[in-house]
Amino acid sequence: MSETEAVETPSRTYRIVVAEDAYLVREGIRQVLEQEDEVEVVEFCSDLSSLLQAVERHAPDVVVTDIRMPPTNTDEGIRAAATLREDSPDIGVVVISQYVSPHYAIKLFEDGSARRAYLLKEHIGHRNHLMGAIREVASGGSVVDPAVVEVLVESRTR
Repeated sequence: MSETEAVETPSRTYRIVVAEDAYLVREGIRQVLEQEDEVEVVEFCSDLSSLLQAVERHAPDVVVTDIRMPPTNTDEGIRAAATLREDSPDIGVVVISQYVSPHYAIKLFEDGSARRAYLLKEHIGHRNHLMGAIREVASGGSVVDPAVVEVLVESRTR
């Protein structure tokens, strides 16, 4: 190989399960992730039960999940993250939500921030933002939306 030939390193492919009950949001996530060569979405789910079953079937690298989904529409995404922390600690979890809640953030990070992200849907302005979070949690890091940090600090000072 000559010096001018570029050595291309193979990029990693992230296997992802997406859990989102809102059809339009789910389809938006599908369109965004289908544009990424380094992503293979192995399943889309719309509730907690199907999410946990999909994780068991596919052993993904990352789960992208809404916080509120059926059956109770309260904190299913946070509960899924806690279950995965215990049963499959190497799986990263990107929680996306329209809710900025210190309660959700504390529950998500209470056993550590490694492989966890909390993003606000309204702040994901480009697919690179979502992909950055996926890469970060897959590699063991964490990502927290600045608005979530502000709410945590504010609740702490009260």
